[in-house]
Amino acid sequence: MKGQQPSVSDGASSANPRVRPGRRTVQERHEAVMELLSGKASVDQIAKRLGVLPATVEGWREDAVDGMAEALRRGNAKSARELELERENKELRDVVTETSIAKALLEQALKREREQRPFVRKKSRR
Repeated sequence: MKGQQPSVSDGASSANPRVRPGRRTVQERHEAVMELLSGKASVDQIAKRLGVLPATVEGWREDAVDGMAEALRRGNAKSARELELERENKELRDVVTETSIAKALLEQALKREREQRPFVRKKSRR
């Protein structure tokens, strides 16, 4: 029949149609993981409702648990990522300092060289 919309038979909610199944917002992933962790729904139920593979939902759960573990482990100490960023920041500051010093020295040398050049008057165009 022409003009009719094809029926959705994959169990996806018609209230939340998606052009590209599997693309989920942060809010949707958060809600799915919270439902999973609280025991309100199983991996398969969430996967079917959101139109993603069960492995995708399990990956979201693993990421969430890893994030919680990192937050609890951190305490007052800095995380490995924070330490890495601080090292990188220090290296970049050192490079900028060295570059600034080199630039200043080159400018001084150029100024001295220009001062030592003899002044040559330009000839008139007449």
